[in-house]
Amino acid sequence: MSNRSRPSPGGQGRALLLVVLCWGVVVPLSARAATVRTGQVVTVGPQEVINDDLYVFAREVHVEGTVRGDVVAAGQKVDVTGTVAGDVQTAASETHLSGRVSGSVRAASNVLDLSGPVGKDAMLAANDLRMGRSASVGGDLFFAGNRAEVASPVKGRLHAAAQTLIVSAPVGGDVRAQVDTLRLASGAHVHGNLSYRGGEGALIDPGASVAGRIERLPVEHRRAGPLMLAYAWVRSVVGLFALGMVVALLSPRFARRAPAVLRQQPWKSLGWGAVLFFGLPVLAGGVFFVGALVGGWWLGLFVLAVYALGLVLAFPVVGMLVGQWLMERFGRAGASLALSLLVGLMLLMAVRWVPLLGGLVALATVLFGLGAMSLAAARGRGPVEAPT
Repeated sequence: MSNRSRPSPGGQGRALLLVVLCWGVVVPLSARAATVRTGQVVTVGPQEVINDDLYVFAREVHVEGTVRGDVVAAGQKVDVTGTVAGDVQTAASETHLSGRVSGSVRAASNVLDLSGPVGKDAMLAANDLRMGRSASVGGDLFFAGNRAEVASPVKGRLHAAAQTLIVSAPVGGDVRAQVDTLRLASGAHVHGNLSYRGGEGALIDPGASVAGRIERLPVEHRRAGPLMLAYAWVRSVVGLFALGMVVALLSPRFARRAPAVLRQQPWKSLGWGAVLFFGLPVLAGGVFFVGALVGGWWLGLFVLAVYALGLVLAFPVVGMLVGQWLMERFGRAGASLALSLLVGLMLLMAVRWVPLLGGLVALATVLFGLGAMSLAAARGRGPVEAPT
C-alpha cells in the first residue's frame, strides 16, 4: 500500500458530490460527438458497435453491444451487458451492470446489481447494492445507501455510508465506513486499515482478516455529511425523474403543455399556484367536515391526495422548463423531453440543498408548477403552442 496522502472524509464527500453534479449538468451539455437515443425501450444489439458516446433516455435501456465511448443512461430499468470502453453513468429504478467497463461507473438506483469488471473507480448510490464474485473494481469504491453486499475484489479503497455493509472479498486499501452493521465475511481481506463508525461492533468471521489497525470511531451526533447529502440528492432526482417520465408516457401532450404554459404565462401561473397552494387544503378540510356530517367525508381525503400529488408533480414541470432553457443556452435546442427533464431536475435538486435559497427555490417551484399545471389542464386538448 502506498503512502500517498488521503483526503479527509469531509473532503471526499464534497468531491463525490461535485463529481455527481458535474456528471448530471456539465457532461450532457458539453457533449459533442455523441449518439442520442430515446423511446420506450431502447436496445443496442449484441453485434452493434457505437464509436461515439451514447446517451440513452427511455423506460428500459439495454446495452448489449460495444460502445467505444461513455454511456449515459436514465430510465426505469438500465441493463448493460455489453462492452464499454469509457465510463458508465446511470440513473434508474433498477440497474444491472454485467458487461465490461474500462472506465469508471457512477450509478444511482433503487436496486443495483454489479456483476462485471470495472476498470477504474465506482461511485454508487442505491437502496440495495449487490456486487457479485464475477465483478471487480480496479480503483476505489464509494457507496451511499441502505444495504450493500460486496463479494467482488476492490483494488483501491472502500468508503461507505450505509445501514448494513457486508464485505466478503479482498480490499486493496483502507476501509472506512459509517454503518449500523458491519460484517467482514469469510474471504474478506483488508490490506489496509479498518475504521468504522456505527451502533454495533464489527463482525469479523474467522476466514476474514485485516492487515492494518482496526479502529472503531465514536458516534458523532451531527447533521448528515456530504456523502449522505449526495445520496439523498441522487434519490430525489431519480424519483422525480421516474415520476416525470410516467406522466410523459401516460399524457405526452400534457407533459409538453405544462412547461410551455409556464414559459408563456409565468406570472399567471404564479398567481394560480398561490391560490391552489393555500386554497386546496382549506377546501379539503371543509369537504371533510361537511362530509362527516352528511356523508362523503372521503372526498376531502381525495382532494388532499390530489393536492399532495400536485406538489410533487410541480418539480418535474418546472425542471423540464429549466432543462429546456439550459439546453438552449448550450446550443442544444430541441433536445428530447427526457434529457431536458433530467438536467433540470438535477439542477433544481442541487440548489435545494443550499441554505435559505433552497427553501425559497422549492416554494417558488411548487407555486409556479401548480399554476402551470392548472392552466394546462384548463386548456384541455388544445394545441401545444411553441414557446416564445
